[in-house]
Order: sequence, then structure tokens, then C-alpha cells
Amino acid sequence: MADSPPAHLRGLRVAVTGASGNLGTALLRRLTDPALGVAEVRGLARRQPPGVAPYDGVDWHLVDLGDAGSEPAIEQALAGVDAVVHLAWALQPGRHPDQLHAVNVDGTYRVARAAARAGVPHVVHMSSLGAYAAGARDQQVREDWPTTGIPSSQYSRDKSSAERVVRQVLGHRPDTTLTVVRPTLVLQPEAASAIGRYFLGPLLFAAARALPGSVASVLPLPLPALRVGFVHADDVADALVRILDRRASGPFNLAAEPTLDADGLARALGTVRIPVPAFLLRAGLTAAHAAHLVPTEPGWLDLGLGAPALDTTRARTLLGWTPVHPGDAVLREFVAALGSGDGGAGPLLEPAGGSVRG
Repeated sequence: MADSPPAHLRGLRVAVTGASGNLGTALLRRLTDPALGVAEVRGLARRQPPGVAPYDGVDWHLVDLGDAGSEPAIEQALAGVDAVVHLAWALQPGRHPDQLHAVNVDGTYRVARAAARAGVPHVVHMSSLGAYAAGARDQQVREDWPTTGIPSSQYSRDKSSAERVVRQVLGHRPDTTLTVVRPTLVLQPEAASAIGRYFLGPLLFAAARALPGSVASVLPLPLPALRVGFVHADDVADALVRILDRRASGPFNLAAEPTLDADGLARALGTVRIPVPAFLLRAGLTAAHAAHLVPTEPGWLDLGLGAPALDTTRARTLLGWTPVHPGDAVLREFVAALGSGDGGAGPLLEPAGGSVRG
């Protein structure tokens, strides 16, 4: 992935919050590679990962960012590090937005304050496409697009608020480099079962995998407003390594081409698309959520319909970053893994129906 070996990572001490999740696992695969020469990797997580790669090369600190009293433990975990990469984010329980806010926004505030008190010189905050205000369907936005979110989406509101918190705490500190990263949807096969459980729930996920053929054999998709991009977790991890290497500041969009509309999604998966008006899809999702059939709140559909596509010129120019995995291939591999119930060794990434822990 790298066009040249990182020059400034040797001897670096890096802390990663949410280190056992989808993106955290991908980043640990890079940071624990002896070729990079990173001196120390500290992982912050709620649960202890198994003693297998890439988790076994990490100094673990077990802390719940949603706990109002966790800030001293966070500060202790960040003491003496050269950089912290804040990846931690809760997607469930979607029916309890106050609990999500406590982890995602209040927890981000605690990490930012702890980093400031510990004197961490470089803070990398993982935001999202979801922080952006709605954009036109055929528009690619740069990093100066408003980060006011999409109000009907809990995820989007919290992403916008978390960015605001980080800027308030760290944005005016002359001794702190602040980087904000805004990727599109981040997927990898190892996270398939985890993401399936997050958005379908265990019962519907199991039922979908039991059906003949692909999980996505028929797609009810809106006409033609949906426009979505995907990026592989390993490509995002590569961008993060480049950011740490260069101590690059400011915001960065991350996405892989092509961006897919409803027809493109169907073509990428080799499936049949059933055109459905967006309002009917939302009504169905609202009813299913209210009936506790799915954990996905309807705001996720609003985000998919309203979020703009991303212009990644800044990352490609300043970081020399080019994603290895095309977006449509990322989606195909992920859906195949979803149907197989694939997963990883971490506590958040367990495969469907079993564990791969060694």
C-alpha cells in the first residue's frame, strides 16, 4: 500500500481507542508489523481481546468510555504516548440514543480532555461521512462542506457533535496536532458477522443466512436517490499510518471509487433490484424497528439517501494515499462473507454461530 516506507514511525508510541473493533483491528495489523518499527501500541477497549495476532502485540487498557468516571483511566492509558487514534464508537443499542451519546459524544469529550491533560502531541479523531450535511446526488464534497449532519439520523447527529467536541477541546491548542478523518462506509470480511448483527439483529441475520443463495439475492432499493461508497478497512488503516507518519493535520475524506447508485449496487452484487419508493422503504423500516424486528433505526436510511459522495483529493495529494481495493469489490467480498457468517478473533468480530479464537 505504501509508496515508500514510513520515515517517522520508528520509535513512536501510539494509543488506539476502540482497538478491537472493525477498523481498530485493521490498524493494529499495520502498527504491530515489525517493519514499521513502532515502539509501543496501547489498546483501549471494554473487553480483553484474545492473545492472538494482531492483539497479542498490544498493551491493553480496559476502560469504558461511556463511564462518567473513566477519564482518569483514559489519561493514564495515554500518558507518554506520541499519538492517540480515537476510533471507539458504539452502534448499538440503537433504541437507547442516550446510551449511544454517552459513549460516542461524551466519551469523545473524555478522550480529548485526557489527551490534552496528558500532553499528547497528535490526536487523530475518526469521524465519518455521516458528519456532513446533506448534499446533491451527483455532488462530491470536499472537507470544507458543512459538518452539521443529517438531523433525522442519530448516528449523523452524534458524529457531528463529536467533531464539535474535539475541536472545542483541542482545536486551539498550539502544542497539539489535530486530525479528523471522514471515511465513507468501512467494510472488511472479518467484520461481516459483527455488522450483520448490528444492523439486522441476531434473529434476522440468522434467517437471512439460512435462505438459499446470497444474502442480497433481491435488493429493494429506492429510485434512484441512493448513492453510497465503500472503502476497505485496510485502506483506511493505510491512510491512518500515513497521517501518523507525516503528523498531518486537518480533515481528510477517505473513499474508494466507484460510488454506487441503486443500479450500481445491484450490478456489483449480481442481484435483482426491485425499485421501491424511498418513503415506502422508510415506512417499512420504521415499522420493523418499532416492532423490534430489526435494531436499525430509520435514520440510517435517511443518511444513505442524503449523505454526499466524498472528494478524496486532499488525502491523495497530501498523504500519497490511493485505496488498493475498489469500492464495488469491497462490497462483493463483504456480502459473500456476510452470507458465510465470517468473522475475526476479536470479541466484537466473532463469526456467526461460533468463535475463531485460538
